[in-house]
Amino acid sequence: MVGQITAYVLMKIDIGSTEDVVDKLRLIEKANKIAVTTGEFDVIVRLEVDSLEELYDITVRKIHSIRGIRETTTAVVEKMVTTP
Repeated sequence: MVGQITAYVLMKIDIGSTEDVVDKLRLIEKANKIAVTTGEFDVIVRLEVDSLEELYDITVRKIHSIRGIRETTTAVVEKMVTTP
């Protein structure tokens, strides 16, 4: 089943590196939404993966290797509620 686990990776980016980071995040197949934001985090990426192992692989091997990302926080969605 595709998309069993949804997670948001919230990132703090080095000044001047946002566009480069976003360009590299766009290459990650399971990254289906990328937002450049204001506030504590500079970029938020939404991932939909098939397993926690795949989430680990993407965050540790792909996202953490991108130059310009200073810090990440990953939030796994436990329950999604839709609104009318």
